[in-house]
Amino acid sequence: EWTGLYFVKSSLKDLGLRVQLNHLSMKCSKPEPSHSHFVVLHTNGIHEVAIDFCGCRPISKLRQLLRRGLFPSSQDNPRTCATFTLLKQLQMLSLTSKCATYDYYRMLERLTDNRGAEMPKSKYRSLLRMILQWRHLKMLKRAGRGHDPTGVNGTKEGELALACPSCPHPGINLPDNWRIVSDEEKFLYFVLLCIDANFRLKNQLVSNYSVDPGLGNGMSYTIERGGFEKYVKSRADDKDEEKKGCGLQAVDQANTKYSKGLRYTGVTAVSCGRSEMVTPCSVGNLVKGEKYAFSDYSMASTLRFYFAALFLVVSYDIVCRWFINFARRVKDHWPESLKPSPQTRFFPVIPKLHYKSHKKTKNHEQFSFNLCPGVGLSDGEGPERIWSAHNPLGNSTKTMGPGSRHDVLDDHFGFWNYEKYTGMGRVFLTIYTSFTASLKPEDVARWSKMCEDWEKDVFPKSAENPYHVQGTEITQEKARIELDEQEKQEKANGRNFLHEITPSLFLIKGLELEDSQTIQAIYMPGLLQHLQNQERVKPGSTTDSEKSEDMYLWLPSSLSKADRDIVCIAGLSASEEKLRTAQCHDTLSGVCDTLRLKSRMVDFKNKNVRGQRDGLRSREVINRIHNRARKFAAQYRAARVAKLSLTGPGPWEKSLRVLLDSDIRSPQDPERLKPHKRRRGTWEDSEKPSGMDVEEEEDNGEEINLFAERRTKRQGTGKTRLTISWIWTVIPYDEDSDDQKVADIMRAEWSESRARVRRAIEEVRLLREEMRRTLAYLDWKAGWWISRQTLKSVEDVVLMEGLKAYCFDQSAHQLALKDLFQGIWRRPLDVLIAEDDSDGKSDDSGGSDIDDKIDVDMDSDMDSDASEDTDSDDEQDNEKPGQTSEPYPEYHSDVEMYNVEDDFASSDY
Repeated sequence: EWTGLYFVKSSLKDLGLRVQLNHLSMKCSKPEPSHSHFVVLHTNGIHEVAIDFCGCRPISKLRQLLRRGLFPSSQDNPRTCATFTLLKQLQMLSLTSKCATYDYYRMLERLTDNRGAEMPKSKYRSLLRMILQWRHLKMLKRAGRGHDPTGVNGTKEGELALACPSCPHPGINLPDNWRIVSDEEKFLYFVLLCIDANFRLKNQLVSNYSVDPGLGNGMSYTIERGGFEKYVKSRADDKDEEKKGCGLQAVDQANTKYSKGLRYTGVTAVSCGRSEMVTPCSVGNLVKGEKYAFSDYSMASTLRFYFAALFLVVSYDIVCRWFINFARRVKDHWPESLKPSPQTRFFPVIPKLHYKSHKKTKNHEQFSFNLCPGVGLSDGEGPERIWSAHNPLGNSTKTMGPGSRHDVLDDHFGFWNYEKYTGMGRVFLTIYTSFTASLKPEDVARWSKMCEDWEKDVFPKSAENPYHVQGTEITQEKARIELDEQEKQEKANGRNFLHEITPSLFLIKGLELEDSQTIQAIYMPGLLQHLQNQERVKPGSTTDSEKSEDMYLWLPSSLSKADRDIVCIAGLSASEEKLRTAQCHDTLSGVCDTLRLKSRMVDFKNKNVRGQRDGLRSREVINRIHNRARKFAAQYRAARVAKLSLTGPGPWEKSLRVLLDSDIRSPQDPERLKPHKRRRGTWEDSEKPSGMDVEEEEDNGEEINLFAERRTKRQGTGKTRLTISWIWTVIPYDEDSDDQKVADIMRAEWSESRARVRRAIEEVRLLREEMRRTLAYLDWKAGWWISRQTLKSVEDVVLMEGLKAYCFDQSAHQLALKDLFQGIWRRPLDVLIAEDDSDGKSDDSGGSDIDDKIDVDMDSDMDSDASEDTDSDDEQDNEKPGQTSEPYPEYHSDVEMYNVEDDFASSDY
């Protein structure tokens, strides 16, 4: 408003505007004015508006506001409302950025009056009620509850959840004969479910269920509270199996901290391991720890939607412990209505990233994703990606009432599922080849039989494990015993030794002295300076001023071959050579043990340690491990030089190779990248990274980097084409040993390679089957929406027209997704169609020319070009079938229809 000198802010209400509802002409013969301070929340601020309700027609005030796109905070005598545009924006902003409603309301206040001088009365609690109702009503609407005669009250458990279209649904997207397919084809109908807990989605002791019961208890993703809490309380005294050894702090310390003042310490959930969609009725609250009772009920609750599944692969980071008494708990503890079919077979696996943190007990390979038949290239880490996207919710849901928290989590999980649902258009069909070696045909046949027997064996597996290598290397202790027995035999045969210290004992003492020389500098750092001072004061008082660790011990390996024949007694060189061989194997084992420990410590630090103080302490421990690895590496290199001097070049060098820094890596780490060369002068002295050398690509100095490199997707990070370091497959060379010792290691490597190839072939076939199932599901869903248009009969012609229009809109939305996916998947689907046309009915729903390309020639070398492909497990992580970079429609196409009366078309609202 112009004052004569400047403009001042004013409202349309102050200027005399009155908004008449239910009349396009803005005139009513019997207007009923609203409250004098009627407030409307809009995206540009908080406004007082003069509204007149229509009194000439028997239409409720609630419906009049909804028809104008205004959502009231109460029904009988509303005083506050929000525009549909604001609620739509707030919901979408919350879903995409995890913005709290409180922060959004503060923005509205500042848009209204940034000076704070005339701040309107707080409507924050009213906005909370409206957005919670809006979320719930949208979920009901998108599930078609407004078209059902039973309305909201007839909603079944899990009915509001968005189901995974690529999962097998009998009667919807499966062939009629899917139960009787051959054993080789059964994996196409596996269901992969992943369980995991999240300890960041906590909830404080705020409000209670009497005040805040929630609107959708058990209707979508969260479990119905009554049955869940009853079961958990009944199992409160159960003692879970020992979980130590899983390498997970969340498990080891879940019962010891962070529970004071909390109603719930986190949530547990089940998700589809292929599409990463949260499954219906699977999200349950945790109370002080991750007890098996919570995971059991979450799994049992969601299995109701997979009762027809014959094969269930269950991924869980502590499945090796959880599965021990799983069958007994199902039989004795689970409610009868939730027990799975007796014909259902369970296959437990550990997620790939968590697998390396577990202690490798006997037959632990049976829990490996890479060795589990039928899972393709799945990694089981989908829950971690789900939690990563939803952890920011923790700050806002922590202080919510229990019911409101459930509704908010349901809405966010629904949006996550919808993004996966509409993002299944882009998939990867990557062809993998196998590691090869020249192998005997009879060995390949025997190893194949071992692998097949092991795969068919039930859990816990007792068949011979083809993936485990029995230790055959010689150790220093074993070498000492053998030499001692040999000398005793020689003495019994009449040989006289020149001294009471035998040759083997002399060499052993020499090796120990060699190690002790390096220790003197640690415990007596001032000795060298002291000796030098003594020499200056009194020349000749010290015999030598050199470092003790640099003094020659004059063992046989320190001499040339000609000198050894003159200086040493007979057999001394051979004895040292045996000890040096054992020392090489012992130090390599030390390096490997250190790397295993390092891997667990680094993973533990990255996942669980927070803060500078704890971080520095953890780093100090890791540094001590680092120094231990450097010591073992130096000992190995010295022992190998000595062995080379004693034995000379030979076949043994294929086993005990030159140890490069790039070789010192864990089995899970890929081959180290070549250092990036730079032109001279591009680094300042202070900027040059430690360890970088422009001249050398390999730096074998004292500094050894034990930490994993940062790698891009193209450089690869997974095990799909992983080449492990030679230190993990050392084959002891023994001219007199039989070939079986060597074949043992070759068999394990071949078996793992065979498993990688099988998983790659399965992945391609699974993807093609999931494409087919997804298209069939979308087609069924489109028909499902069409069938609902006549499900509910109403007398209101306008309402009936709105119900039908919404059904056609949703059906068109499903068909549009189907057409979009068909265009993206045209090439693999053309192969499927061609097979069906040629065979009439495909006997092999997964066979194709793609499989022919992947057929593995175990006698051929890996294609060097293929090794450069983007084939890492990280690509699996980032571009699963449920993900895409393609632009897709926003959350639901119906959100634009807010100005139509059928937007809330149900008599229950």
